[in-house]
Amino acid sequence: MKFLNKNLYHAKVLNEKSWEVVLSGADHPVFQAHFEGNPLLPAFIQIDIFAALIEKKITTIERCKFKQPILPNDIIVYEIIANVDNAYKVKIVKKNEVVSEIKIVCIAG
Repeated sequence: MKFLNKNLYHAKVLNEKSWEVVLSGADHPVFQAHFEGNPLLPAFIQIDIFAALIEKKITTIERCKFKQPILPNDIIVYEIIANVDNAYKVKIVKKNEVVSEIKIVCIAG
């Protein structure tokens, strides 16, 4: 997955539970492939970015809700809203609106 994410985004830590992520432009291969003429950030990449931010491997994706598209050059914020026993509830926010919600379980440690 690192190949797909190369130069896709830049992240800045806001605090211990949130990160600001600035996405690259539509010329990035991820956006060129998904979808031609209507680029958006794939759902699996949204999840993979979070795993990279917390530096953990995902074991289970329990629930996902994708409410609005995330587009090239968007600035999004990942916020951990709950973390119990390596199970994370996360919301992704763009312009003060929740665009995605995910619940995943990661490998401990």
